[in-house]
Amino acid sequence: MHPLNPRPDKLSPFLRLPVELRLRVYAYILPHTATIDVRLQRGDGEPERSEYNLTFVRESETSNGVWKVQKTLPRSDREIGNEIVWRRGCTAILLANHQVHDECVDAIYGDNTFVIDVTFDSIKFRQRWRTANNLTPSRSYAFLDHFSQRNLIRIKNYVVNVEHVDDYTGMIKYNCGGRGLTAGIRAKVQELVDLLSVAPYLHRLHVHLIDGAISRMKFPSGRVHRVQDVQNYSSSQTVLDPFKRLRAVTKASTTGVSPAYAKEMVDTVTTSKDTL
Repeated sequence: MHPLNPRPDKLSPFLRLPVELRLRVYAYILPHTATIDVRLQRGDGEPERSEYNLTFVRESETSNGVWKVQKTLPRSDREIGNEIVWRRGCTAILLANHQVHDECVDAIYGDNTFVIDVTFDSIKFRQRWRTANNLTPSRSYAFLDHFSQRNLIRIKNYVVNVEHVDDYTGMIKYNCGGRGLTAGIRAKVQELVDLLSVAPYLHRLHVHLIDGAISRMKFPSGRVHRVQDVQNYSSSQTVLDPFKRLRAVTKASTTGVSPAYAKEMVDTVTTSKDTL
């Protein structure tokens, strides 16, 4: 016998929708990343930046003073990920209930691309957003401290800039040079990899080695060491070696290094975990 006043179903109509439809709704509400044309990031009337600078560098210490002209990316263009901007949304929906909360944080952290900048003394999350007049201001946060550990391992898409500098710049910025400078940068990379290695799934990983030497700007024709010169690749690019611990990355790429090193890195991190 059916009761005269049947008890209403506790499950809301929204949660009775297929999860695919709920995810479509979340996409309209939640903050998300998008890719824009980097040319839109210039203000009105601002001249277009040069694709590269030309500087004189010594070929090697044993070249008897031979110099050559070398193309160098402008300082503002050496990092990658500037085309990734956040569209601001509403996160109040996370307060609805536990199920909606978990689905939303999975979308925020799992579907968007996080741009990370690694230097000798920091690991920063760079959040860049687009304003109504096409400006793209940005703000950096201490990556490992700003987010909870539970949410950090939800992230699946990374763009990582690792900045290496020459001894001159290292002494000015960090009071460190030589092997200690390279070891310090590598230690920060290892700290980031320790997090990435416990993430259950990584979809996209783009790692870029930046030549962050300020002496290129002050002394463009007299630098002793240049991070991305061919003769220095063997030492400078070793700061990225900790990334080789990762496995089963779906889409991987490495730039700012030699072609051979880039291929080795991609082949390693995309290897299945079952082959270990």
